[in-house]
Amino acid sequence: MSSPNRTEINRANSQHSTGPKTQAGKARTSLNALRHGLTSQLMVMPTKTSKSTSST
Repeated sequence: MSSPNRTEINRANSQHSTGPKTQAGKARTSLNALRHGLTSQLMVMPTKTSKSTSST
């Protein structure tokens, strides 16, 4: 169990880390937890980078 002093310190520290506030920050961090296409909200498609994938 935390002491009353430690509890107050924890509450004060928690006010410093509340996440991104701007839309740019939120957009940037929205891809942090991208795991796979079934749960993502944004579709990420791979790009063709090698000539071996072309059909010529």
